[in-house]
Amino acid sequence: MDKRFTPLTPHEQLLKRQQMIDQLVANPEWSVDQVVRFIRAELHLTLPEMAKVCKVSKQTLQNIEQGQGNPTLETVDKILRPFGFRMGMMRIKVA
Repeated sequence: MDKRFTPLTPHEQLLKRQQMIDQLVANPEWSVDQVVRFIRAELHLTLPEMAKVCKVSKQTLQNIEQGQGNPTLETVDKILRPFGFRMGMMRIKVA
């Protein structure tokens, strides 16, 4: 965790996780790079910390966040799963 921030208590972590879920659900139009940046910013992780947790290189993560990467589905899954998220498809309602 970025040393500029005080670690969250377990209760605060749970609340933060629910807020993140709510925010992600409210913004289904976000691209992969926006989602990755959002998760990292909300959890106050540095690039090296998040890369280590996700088991991807720092450069890969940085490229994705800058919109320069073209991640595979496997890479996106490796980034989302450690935080309890997974890829999915939204249902489209036809009027």
